[in-house]
Amino acid sequence: MKSKLLLLSFLMLLTVATTFAQTSASQAGIAVQGIARDISNTAITSKDVNFKFTIYYLSSNTTYENFTETKTLKTDAFGVFSHILNVNPDKNPDFANYQMFLKIEAGTPLVEISNEALKHVPYAIAANNGVPMGSVMAFLGDALPAGWIFCKGQTWASVGDKGLSLKAFLGNPALVPNLQGMFLRGTGTSPVNGQAGPALNVAQGDGFKEHLHDKGTISATGGEHKHLYKDKNLKNMGSDNGTDISDTDNDYNYMDDERTTPNLDGAHTHTIAGETGLKGINETRPVNHGVNYIIKL
Repeated sequence: MKSKLLLLSFLMLLTVATTFAQTSASQAGIAVQGIARDISNTAITSKDVNFKFTIYYLSSNTTYENFTETKTLKTDAFGVFSHILNVNPDKNPDFANYQMFLKIEAGTPLVEISNEALKHVPYAIAANNGVPMGSVMAFLGDALPAGWIFCKGQTWASVGDKGLSLKAFLGNPALVPNLQGMFLRGTGTSPVNGQAGPALNVAQGDGFKEHLHDKGTISATGGEHKHLYKDKNLKNMGSDNGTDISDTDNDYNYMDDERTTPNLDGAHTHTIAGETGLKGINETRPVNHGVNYIIKL
């Protein structure tokens, strides 16, 4: 038997924007209540009816399912049925970041009877979710709060299905962003010094601004000076058995106590080679304090 459905419910966190269907949500899940009617608009009373509920959103022309459940529900004496959709709390960020839809199919075989966009009650989802997906914050703890994961370069498989929306939002990187040992810097160009930060979700290498040093206490002494050296002089002039200036002349000898001063060497410079000694540590860093960076699903 073909049927159609009118949904009635109390408004709490979510409502469907239609006169034919309404839903509500609480910490326990999303409540759906309605009246099942057949094609002649007669209430289907005290009978089992097959239902399929699908919550989904659209992103880049692709449909992503947030929740799906097939359930046989028994209507009461007035044709009313009620059901709670127990959506995993890890899926809550989808409600804050995307326009969500609820599709309801009923009967045997299943026929679509409702497919409506969900509306947020003002501030309800924001209060539950806190911040938008992709937000990064410093966290002084090792136990993750619900709806967040560490930025430690882990695989998406280790995060599970709850990270699929974040992965797509970040452009499908191979790994979760790794912010261990990192400082965060705004992307774009600084209005103060005109220097560019890294591109969005891209790491920037370290560096040290090019600069000059004065000589400090390093100095080189040069200038006018002279050198001493030994000279050859005649001694014991006797019988000539050779040339007076030859090494074989018997009357020629060294006079170690006599010196001759050469001409002055004019002012000049010396080249300094080598490098200064190492001082400091293996990186340039400001005073800092250790935190875990976490990112919102």
